[in-house]
Amino acid sequence: MDKHIRALSLTVFLFCFSQATTTAQVTTAERPVENFLALWSTFSDHYANFELKQVHWGQVYEQYRPLVNDSMSNHALFETMCSMLQLLNDGHVTLTADRSLEEIECGPPYNFKLDEAFPTAEDWEAFEDVIDATLLQAGFSTVMRAYVNRATNFQFRISERFGYLRLDEMTEAFTLGRFNQALNRAMSRFKSFEGLIVDLRFNGGGSDEIAYRLASRLMAQEDTLGHYVRTRIEGTDQYTAQEYYEIKARGKDRFTGPIVILTSDFTASAAEVFLLLMKDLPRVSQVGDTTEGIFSDMFEFSLPNGWEASLSNQQFFSRDGINYEGLGLTPDVMVINTPADLKSGVDPVIIAALARLEE
Repeated sequence: MDKHIRALSLTVFLFCFSQATTTAQVTTAERPVENFLALWSTFSDHYANFELKQVHWGQVYEQYRPLVNDSMSNHALFETMCSMLQLLNDGHVTLTADRSLEEIECGPPYNFKLDEAFPTAEDWEAFEDVIDATLLQAGFSTVMRAYVNRATNFQFRISERFGYLRLDEMTEAFTLGRFNQALNRAMSRFKSFEGLIVDLRFNGGGSDEIAYRLASRLMAQEDTLGHYVRTRIEGTDQYTAQEYYEIKARGKDRFTGPIVILTSDFTASAAEVFLLLMKDLPRVSQVGDTTEGIFSDMFEFSLPNGWEASLSNQQFFSRDGINYEGLGLTPDVMVINTPADLKSGVDPVIIAALARLEE
């Protein structure tokens, strides 16, 4: 199970904000060289995508090792190691310095387009209003929520012809039983509709098992879906044999008609695994932006000083053998939300999805 669970707020998933820590927390030296070597070595032994990322880890050592010495502060050590890890440009690569009062976190050196389009709380609230207004104008009901957990946003709506399902996390906080109950409620309404929109634009991932369960409710009995996974063997350039994960239709009520899945560059991890499966079906289209491109589960470990880190130690492949790590899944129809949506009062991604269903 990966833990790439990110509620889309007004900040990026993981980023360096080390300047927010107090001086007392970052000036005490805690064996910088030992901790740097532990971090670099663990990545050297486990990270699965150096070649794909075109990063030569030995050269990275030569670049960063001279910058580390045992007289440097924790603050300086963290910034140095964060800078090194950001060369991988990987949303599953994280470093967290946990302190009694503050947390310092490091993640990929990029911003998501939705954060850039709607940077303030007011902007985000206005964008949610635009989504709501667009759906209501298109004949959808108000939100018919099926909360599985208070920390997430599982909602659905119906119109005379179409269904709309929004899931903002594939969170491990769900029990499978409660998630199935929520799906049962939605699928019982969707099963006779002409089309379905699944909105994953705000879904940063979570549990692959949740992704599999959702996919199984959108399959006809004769459909076959699956993907391959292999894991790097520690300390070698070899990988385990590819393991095939096959998904089968399940559940009393399923939707087997045309589906449009909405994505953004925030759509990631387990949400991308779901999309990787569903794109095998000819009745499924993707509308929105290219996804983030982080599929591997997160290999988590601790440094000697107690800092926590994670890396990607796996490679996921579609059934036709393509690894989309670092690339993401490209939509059939590219439509990106922008600040102009707040002025128009219309969500163009939903409009494009409805047009696709009409086809």
